[in-house]
Amino acid sequence: MTTILIAVLFVLQLLSFYFIIILNTKLAKFKDLENKQERLMREMDDTISLYLAEMKDENNRLIQELQAVPKPEPEPEVKTTYAVQQVKKQQKEQDYQFSQTEQEKTVLAPTSHDSEPRILVSKNIAANAYSRQQQAGVTVSSTSQTKDVMLQKEEPKPETVEQQIVQLAKQGKTAEEIAKQLQKGKTEIELLLKFHS
Repeated sequence: MTTILIAVLFVLQLLSFYFIIILNTKLAKFKDLENKQERLMREMDDTISLYLAEMKDENNRLIQELQAVPKPEPEPEVKTTYAVQQVKKQQKEQDYQFSQTEQEKTVLAPTSHDSEPRILVSKNIAANAYSRQQQAGVTVSSTSQTKDVMLQKEEPKPETVEQQIVQLAKQGKTAEEIAKQLQKGKTEIELLLKFHS
């Protein structure tokens, strides 16, 4: 009777060791999964912090470039008399007539890549016309506006940067190649690809 009891206790002890080993392996798997999750979260934090640092650097560079550009000083407005206005009007008419004769003289034959003849105008005439246009606040003519509208209708809607990145990744390009092609940061591309995968 005692031998049977000892045998049963021995079998129960073996079963308990077996269940302990199974529980230990499952616990180890959960710990591994937890470690992987922590590692992924650290990687995401690092990626986002690199992306933010890169954006900050680009913003600082843009601010420096904008500050380096000199601002044009507005010319003080001078009240003109009727006589001065008449002289300016005559001068504009003479400039226009002169530019018309210059245009007639300087029409060139179209080159192989141009379909229209090229017209050369002196720098002074172009500068005067440009300054007059800015002072008068001349808007674009209706024909050029309709052309712009027609061109806008014909052009397909451009893809977003995110769609372009996903499309290039599907083509098998690496994050570095995509970053070079789209002129974006490598970390930004990697981050977007991680979110889409």
